[in-house]
Amino acid sequence: MFERTRFEVDLPDGGRVLDVCDAHFMAGVAFACRHANCGICRVELVEGADLCEPADDDERHLTEGVFRHDASVRLACQLRVRAGHGVVRLRVVR
Repeated sequence: MFERTRFEVDLPDGGRVLDVCDAHFMAGVAFACRHANCGICRVELVEGADLCEPADDDERHLTEGVFRHDASVRLACQLRVRAGHGVVRLRVVR
């Protein structure tokens, strides 16, 4: 669920948050580079972090190193949800 827009989508097979946002403008996440270079698509994992793949080194460098966020902030362009059931709730970071 995307908090700001209250948009919900089911991903029982997992997948990339980027693909959801591309397919559904109601997700409300802005993108620019799509390669963990700019940080425009930062989202906070409010719920369900354990249902997501861990951040790689490039993503952590940007979110934690450059922007000084804790590990709950991720890049939507890099975020992958694991297959299974549960709720992942995202809040856009401005």
